[in-house]
Amino acid sequence: VCDRTYRSFDTLLRDLVFSRNIQNDTVKARILFQWLATMKPQNLTFDSVDIGSPEETLRGLQTQRTTYAMAYNTLCKYSGLVSKIIFGVAKGMDYKPGNTFTPGSNHHTWNAVLLNGVWELVDTRFAKRPVLAGATGGPSMQYEFDDHFFMTNPQKFIYTHFPDESKWQMLDPLVTMETFCNMPVMTPHFFALGMDLLSHKLAYVHSTGKSIIELKYPKSKRLHLTFSVISDNGTEEYEGVKLVRYAMLEANAGKVTFRLRFPVKGKYTFIVYAKEDNPNKSDNVFAQVCEYIIEQEDVLVPKPFPYPPCAYQSWGPGIAFYQFNLFTDTVSAVIKTKKGVAKFEIMSSKPMQFRTRLVQHQETSEFEGYVTHKIQGNLTMFTITAPSQGEFGLEIYAKDPDTESKKMRHVAQYLILCEEEIHTVQLPKLPSGLLGLQPMLVKYGVSTITHSDPVIHTDTNYLEIRFGTSQNMRFTTSLFETETQAEYSEYVFIQSEMNVITLLVCLPKTGFFTFCVHGNLLTDNSQQIPGLFNYLIHCNEMKVDAIPYPKQYGFWKEGCSMMKPLAIKPVLETTVVPFKVRIPRATIVAVVVDNDWTPLVLHPDSGVWEGDIHIEPTSQGGIKVVLVASFGDDQSKYATLLEYKL
Repeated sequence: VCDRTYRSFDTLLRDLVFSRNIQNDTVKARILFQWLATMKPQNLTFDSVDIGSPEETLRGLQTQRTTYAMAYNTLCKYSGLVSKIIFGVAKGMDYKPGNTFTPGSNHHTWNAVLLNGVWELVDTRFAKRPVLAGATGGPSMQYEFDDHFFMTNPQKFIYTHFPDESKWQMLDPLVTMETFCNMPVMTPHFFALGMDLLSHKLAYVHSTGKSIIELKYPKSKRLHLTFSVISDNGTEEYEGVKLVRYAMLEANAGKVTFRLRFPVKGKYTFIVYAKEDNPNKSDNVFAQVCEYIIEQEDVLVPKPFPYPPCAYQSWGPGIAFYQFNLFTDTVSAVIKTKKGVAKFEIMSSKPMQFRTRLVQHQETSEFEGYVTHKIQGNLTMFTITAPSQGEFGLEIYAKDPDTESKKMRHVAQYLILCEEEIHTVQLPKLPSGLLGLQPMLVKYGVSTITHSDPVIHTDTNYLEIRFGTSQNMRFTTSLFETETQAEYSEYVFIQSEMNVITLLVCLPKTGFFTFCVHGNLLTDNSQQIPGLFNYLIHCNEMKVDAIPYPKQYGFWKEGCSMMKPLAIKPVLETTVVPFKVRIPRATIVAVVVDNDWTPLVLHPDSGVWEGDIHIEPTSQGGIKVVLVASFGDDQSKYATLLEYKL
């Protein structure tokens, strides 16, 4: 289509149609449609305009004496196409669902053009879609071309156009004016995205508590959707809470589901917006697709809470979920608990890092620790323990560990619904993201062998937690009572053997403890020891005596393990304590008791150092027992590995 001015109507048609030798009527009709819908009437500057001429008809667009249907009919007539002007009413930009048409109001004209023996519906005026564009002097009204109104399917055309002559509906059965007025408002964008109505074919939705509206879209498309809710008094809030919080959106596998449960009777305008997931389009913005009026005739008892305050309006897997090539068998965004617990899985094409957040409307803080996940290869298993009866919002964030970005992307959110009476152990408040595996665990190739769930409920105060390593590593830990933050790290002992790190934990009391595991490569001299895994341990019962383990120094954490003694009780008389320890690369190993040295003997076949150590009580009371080793040719230099205090 040429964007230029013309001295005469003949020159215009010659440029648009005849100079191109167009034989296809559909192509010809489309060219005329696109030119008329995109040209600016003020640019029509013909040399002469005779009364009754086609130039007069087109120039009439400047003064609105000519309609776009008249102009298109004229273009068709002189181009050899058969066209008719259709009279009727149409739903314009300001039309609201349920509005009725009075005689003479909203009168509109459009065209029917005969193409290949079939009458096709065309509206060049509606193809000029008004949009607000920013300008130096403020926003201004501009127009965009909308191809929807060329050869529109009559079943779609009837949502916006109602002809005076029913035959131009081209439908069987015919639609009445009452039905036309009660149809939902659907914009061209609705049809351009391939959307359709599934549940409610009328604009008014009568709700006696909770209503569900369903739309559909092509499964091949990925859409971003959002919505707005406005009450009949023009407000978007109720008692300080956004009305959109009383609605839930779920889009999955070509189906969009809205769950609405407003807290007070009345009328609500419900508008849906959508855009296609296409980052290559610079003008890819949300556009209105349809509009309903919700008549809330009754309210649920008890009065409904807003849905949990999650990050997005859309529930279920989001666009980033598919961009990361994630997959789940969980179809619905609503997951019900069984005996207070809900589980689901996410599959990935490669190991991913995940983080979760659990929220509820009634509780302002987050529920750290009630959601755990463990990874087995490319499968991540999530377990959600409901803190109480009610609704909870679960947000899932993910990150590709091979990328440089530290940002976790929101990939999905689910509504966890607990309808059962449960008695969940209430967990202490913890910072979001504290528990579970940390990013460096995957990067270092470390895996959990025994305790993959970060929340441990135990009936004993003694635990052995094991990790597998693929590289030589040093581990360190910290143990705190969760509520008081009192440190009890002396009740953890680190054992290293082959590719397994064993953490012996002997809790000194019952209650909640935060147990943090850190580690780095033996070749790393940066003094930075990042977090690997954090646990919340709930101890219900004391089963063994809790005696502090020896203090462990740096060299001990480089592959050493103790067979005995793991702890030494205070002595009241001379006592023989057998030592049996494995210390790789050591050339000399000794035990020092208050400056009294006793060397240990190496058994080459097993690599174990052994010896009996005599410990005598002192009048001063405190006794220090130290395990030392020499690792080089200089046997005058010893490193402290362990220190027992009696």
